[in-house]
Amino acid sequence: MKLKKLALTGLLVLVCGTAFAEPGHGCDKGKFDKANWQEHHLEHFEKHQDKLHTILQLSSTQETAWKNYQAQIKPQDKAEHPEVAELNKLNTLQRLDKMEAWDKERDARQADRAKAVRTFYAQLNDAQKKAFDENAFPQHDGPHHGGPRHEK
Repeated sequence: MKLKKLALTGLLVLVCGTAFAEPGHGCDKGKFDKANWQEHHLEHFEKHQDKLHTILQLSSTQETAWKNYQAQIKPQDKAEHPEVAELNKLNTLQRLDKMEAWDKERDARQADRAKAVRTFYAQLNDAQKKAFDENAFPQHDGPHHGGPRHEK
């Protein structure tokens, strides 16, 4: 009797384990495609900006400000981190210098984007500001990796 229960339990574990490992049940979801990431990011950005433009209902006088804002915040080619192999050839202080330079470039890009947002935001009326506040920067539910990230 014990052998029968043990065999049944083993079979159950095997079947359940196989079911969870099947593609389409979460194993391949969120698989990162590095080659197409930039393209996907730009496509998502453009869809979101189109939606935001519709929601804001800009006047004809605000359209120039919108176009300037879009030109300033459009994602650029992602600045690459220094290659790990390259960093491994350097001593600690040289690595720190490389990483600090990279951080400064990223911070400068972020400051430029923040300035563009502030300039555009100043052109909006109160109702548009409220709509911008609610829709300009989508809130992400869940953790950065694996949680729901985009509206479908």
